[in-house]
Amino acid sequence: MFSTSDIITDNKILTDYLYGVQAPLQTANISDKLKSLETEMLTGSAFMLAMPVLGSALKPLKIYKNRNGQTFAEAWKKAAADSKANRAVLSGSNFWESRNNRSLFNEIDRIGKELPTYKADVDITQLNQKKLLKYNNAKIKSSYYDDARRLVEETKTMLEDAKNNGTKISKEQLKNQYNKILKAMRDGDARVNIAMKNGILKPTSAYGRLKHNIKLKTGAYKYKGAMLRSVKGASGVRLASKCVKGAGVMALLEAAIEIPDIVAAFKIDKAERAQGKESNRAQKQLLKSGTKVGASILGYALGAAAAGTIAGSVLPGLGNAAGAIIGFTGGLIGGFIASFTAGKTMDAVTGEKNSLDISEKELYAEEKNREKMQASAQTAKLGALSNKYQDDILNAIANEINEGGELPEEVLQAFENLLNERESGQSRTLDLLEDINNFEFSV
Repeated sequence: MFSTSDIITDNKILTDYLYGVQAPLQTANISDKLKSLETEMLTGSAFMLAMPVLGSALKPLKIYKNRNGQTFAEAWKKAAADSKANRAVLSGSNFWESRNNRSLFNEIDRIGKELPTYKADVDITQLNQKKLLKYNNAKIKSSYYDDARRLVEETKTMLEDAKNNGTKISKEQLKNQYNKILKAMRDGDARVNIAMKNGILKPTSAYGRLKHNIKLKTGAYKYKGAMLRSVKGASGVRLASKCVKGAGVMALLEAAIEIPDIVAAFKIDKAERAQGKESNRAQKQLLKSGTKVGASILGYALGAAAAGTIAGSVLPGLGNAAGAIIGFTGGLIGGFIASFTAGKTMDAVTGEKNSLDISEKELYAEEKNREKMQASAQTAKLGALSNKYQDDILNAIANEINEGGELPEEVLQAFENLLNERESGQSRTLDLLEDINNFEFSV
């Protein structure tokens, strides 16, 4: 004996298949997101571990390129001797002090390599207007860091003099030089900020001019100048600059991931408007994607920088590989926290749950899926009431089978159940109407 609810349930299985109803969208919870970090951390850690090894592998090539007329064997021997002599000059009273001295000297050397420079031997008469403007900017900017450059060279000279005299450089001497260099860097940064504000350093592109005008209107130059007058503020500005530069590749990757969702949202708007409907999914998706990329990149960069700084302060002798892994892991945690916080904020603004995790394309598909579910439920009820509708459903499934379609097992079973019900000769009457109307589906 087939009940009304049995018939409707089997009909619904068939009509869901015919209408293409999909399972409701499932969103990842915080536990799922945390678990997803495991693979990223393992992959990233392996990559970071490989970086120092790669650097060591490339050392012979670097020595070969800078051999200055020497044979490779002679250049290699000299490099090994210089390294040994440097370690002797920078050795301290214990292992950690020696490591710290070498680390501090390497940091001073790195600062020197990153100072703004320009090519003095360029024939400026051959430059077009834009290249000449860039050249003049580089020349002016470089001059602002002359003191820092002089102090870096002075530190290198101290090292060479100590090697020649058989003496050592104390940690106090290195710290003193390092602090002087940092002050000179702050002075240079402040002068660059003023020069940009006053138009001495001129924007060289339309984007640069736009950014310059925005900074003037918002007072960004003023606030940055105030920060640069304090040691902590200047360190924060420089750290932020490093974070932005260091996150460039990450930004490109994150943005590339979001592009398909943005394009899909524009296509949906176009299709909906062609039917006379209002649609602004592209605008919503741009807001979501921009928030996701911005939060993830900022979190990654600041997280990595903060983790590296903390690790360096607690363990100044930390090796490159271990430091890179800690920085990478810190970046993941920082990025996760920033993205999670941004997601909760976006939920409060939109009134939706997990709004950053669900694209407008997915929301649109879910909306269309609900429409299909409602149509399927209505057809399933009509099939239980009317032989005509029931025959339409059964014939549609039979056509699918005859055309070689691979139907799910539950669809085939429901089809067989309904055929058996029809063969049983059980009649339908309008008395079933009340039962049918009271039968509810979860839509």
